[in-house]
Amino acid sequence: MKIICFFVLSLPLLAFAELKNPPVHYTVSVGDDLQSLDVSVCFDYALPSSLFANDGSGTFVSNIRLKTGTVLDFKIDRVKIPTTETDRCIFYDVLFQPRYRGEQRGGAETRLIDGRDILTSIGDWLLRPNPDPDYAQFDIKFIMPIGIYVSAPWVRVDETSFIGVNTAVDWEAIVAFSREPPGIVNIKGSNLEVSILGDFDRATAADMSHWIRQSAEGVSALMGFFPRSRVQVIISPSDRTNTTVPWAYITRGGGAGIHLFVKRDASLEQLLRDYSLPHEMSHFMFPHINSGDYWIIEGLPTYLQHLSMVRSGVITPQESWSRLYRGFFSGKQSGRGYTVAESMRRLARRGTYLHVYWGGAAYFFQRDVDIRVQSQGAVTLLDILSKYHDCCYEKHRSISGEKLLSDLDVLLEDDLFIRGKSVEIESDKFPDFKSTFESLGMQFLGGKPIFEDGIANEIAVQIMNPVGFGR
Repeated sequence: MKIICFFVLSLPLLAFAELKNPPVHYTVSVGDDLQSLDVSVCFDYALPSSLFANDGSGTFVSNIRLKTGTVLDFKIDRVKIPTTETDRCIFYDVLFQPRYRGEQRGGAETRLIDGRDILTSIGDWLLRPNPDPDYAQFDIKFIMPIGIYVSAPWVRVDETSFIGVNTAVDWEAIVAFSREPPGIVNIKGSNLEVSILGDFDRATAADMSHWIRQSAEGVSALMGFFPRSRVQVIISPSDRTNTTVPWAYITRGGGAGIHLFVKRDASLEQLLRDYSLPHEMSHFMFPHINSGDYWIIEGLPTYLQHLSMVRSGVITPQESWSRLYRGFFSGKQSGRGYTVAESMRRLARRGTYLHVYWGGAAYFFQRDVDIRVQSQGAVTLLDILSKYHDCCYEKHRSISGEKLLSDLDVLLEDDLFIRGKSVEIESDKFPDFKSTFESLGMQFLGGKPIFEDGIANEIAVQIMNPVGFGR
């Protein structure tokens, strides 16, 4: 059964009080084949000295010119603009050469989906000035072929217009052109705008909406709110795997985005029990980290996905404990004698992803237990993350992993996070998760949790709380 319709788009029009009178204006005319663009960018003030894209954009972008006809050179990832130029508009052409074969591995890319829909990496075609105060915001208008819809990470004004924050050029983002309109899933005031590209055999649009809603409700239950007010969600089919979601990633360029490749014949039950969507959503519980601290970047969502899936009711506390234990065990076994910090520096060469991701998850599990035990259950890791959102979270700026941990220590009024990093990530081969489980009165038999007194103690129950918005 193929999807033939999608839920009705209900747009939060003019929901951009913080984005007023942007000084940069784009118009993007999309060709009937969806693979060619005519782009203009005009400035209210003087032209910037350069415009930037990624280092592969030269493959797609051509004929960069001024209104006078002067042609500008494009070198690797930038266009230099003469300082004597008085014109305020630049024009250029884009001709995509999208990938359409093979499975995606990595972040945003330009790809043809099922021979009809296009998703594009904005780094491939959107020439932008550096995001200094003079060019901090822009508006962008798409002129679309009849029957084609656009999805973008920026604040939507209407069906084809957006206002955006000019984030760092190396922050990835996706713009998609498709035959089906996007739909809105609203979770406690946060809007998740969902675009389904291509066809699926079993899951309907309503199933996809259910999956997104239930996952977002689980993540929202952790802190009492969803971590971002707007999220672009794009779902594409995959044919070359038995895994329910073989690849997924987030983007932060201009706004929050999630792109998921989903097995074409996946069922709703398979989608709900897969960890990928709650994992990706959990990334937005902390800001962009501009370092190689993947043990934080991936470790914290890996831990939180287990809590959120219990809160959403798709797995039991017992199954969540089992998944955590198996993950910690496999992560430790894959360490090859390195510390987590050493493995992190060897990711590209030795593929020690399990050691890094699960080492980070074990670290945050231990911090959560430490905080709960010290406060006798009155304070949790989730409370500290919630405080961080209230005081320190800046969605359009980067911080270092060390800065995040230091800020969490300040909010905790302790040095627990930095001290734990020094021991468990930099000195020990892997966080001692077995001792932490023992402190909760837990052992594992055949990968299943066994409690010393036959029932979980209060801290264990509190961590894997399946009820609503409890701690």
